[in-house]
Amino acid sequence: MLRSARGLLSPNEASQVREFVDPRQYALALEAFCGPLLNKNKRIAPELYSRIHSLGRQLDGVDPYIIQSVRAIVRRWTLAPQAMSTITFLISV
Repeated sequence: MLRSARGLLSPNEASQVREFVDPRQYALALEAFCGPLLNKNKRIAPELYSRIHSLGRQLDGVDPYIIQSVRAIVRRWTLAPQAMSTITFLISV
């Protein structure tokens, strides 16, 4: 999951997550992964949220509030500028 989230976590934040992965404290690793995303209000892809949600359900001890909070920062869609101007035009007609 860390590899798929490159650019979302700083090297230091990723290192903190790995500190929990190495001793197999996966619930803490997941929370450490989500913390910076929430603190910085980073937008994440729906696929990444799906992986976070799935792991959160499988692991014992993950705070459900964290998973719910991550859901709020899922990037719903991204439109290219051309699509936005087309939509704006269609709305105004």
